[in-house]
Amino acid sequence: MLRSKALWYLMMAGAVAGWIFSLIGVVRPYRNERLNKLWKTVAFTWVFGHPLELIVSHGIGKAAGLPTVKIILKTLVFGITWWLPVKLGAIKG
Repeated sequence: MLRSKALWYLMMAGAVAGWIFSLIGVVRPYRNERLNKLWKTVAFTWVFGHPLELIVSHGIGKAAGLPTVKIILKTLVFGITWWLPVKLGAIKG
């Protein structure tokens, strides 16, 4: 299952949805208390987690023969849902 391209592309779509959710919260803050707490959690994770993943993803991307700019962009947008399947060989990058 972890080598399924479809699974990882679905997970990447979820990562993009998380960014959209976060950006909407910046532009138009959520009034619902639960949504606002969820927004803060997701935004914190995305903003601080993805850059930290660059440490791990850079080596994985380089081993897969990918250029640094592509590694950085895909890690910042998709995070673990991109570099882990590259490492597992489920996707080429």
